[in-house]
Amino acid sequence: MRKILTLLVLSACASAFISTPAAAQAAPEMTLTRLDCGTPVLNDVSVRFTDTYAYNGLKVMFTFSCYLIKHGDDYLLWDTGHAMTAGAVAPKVSIVDQLAQLKVKPEQIKFVGISHYHADHTGQLASFPGSTVLIGKGDWDGITAPTPNVSANVKGFTHWISEGGKLETIVGDKDVFGDGLAVIINTPGHTPGHHSLLVRL
Repeated sequence: MRKILTLLVLSACASAFISTPAAAQAAPEMTLTRLDCGTPVLNDVSVRFTDTYAYNGLKVMFTFSCYLIKHGDDYLLWDTGHAMTAGAVAPKVSIVDQLAQLKVKPEQIKFVGISHYHADHTGQLASFPGSTVLIGKGDWDGITAPTPNVSANVKGFTHWISEGGKLETIVGDKDVFGDGLAVIINTPGHTPGHHSLLVRL
């Protein structure tokens, strides 16, 4: 009897050791990399951020960022910044070239998440025609309306408007990879379909 119990205990321990690596492998590798998506510029706070003009003369530096999220073998690009033709605020290096430095090709980008439809967030979207665009429904409606929203960068979405590309409109929140590690959160106000991204590393 003691011999049988010993064998059962050893068997249980062996099963535990065998299943431990599998559990450890269940969590995908997650990384987040900031990309430069525009040239910093000074902005007047009293003009852009207050309706009482309480901060006359105060200027703050605007930076333009995009983010590459690696989830296992999949990539999500969050926003695409200014176009390379945007003048003084244009990036010094394109997103495609920055990705090449990371050994990532545009066709490896599974999703491009768009926080909102302004040109400083959508300027290089055309570089990712094979990616699925994730955008708030309120913003997509503003882009595709018979008279598009005046502040929407309609030109950046030409490929998807013509149904040449894959697109998903988001109402509410979206768990991009289904495991809670990258969640697009509904934060309307700046634009009708504005969203933010929560990344758990």
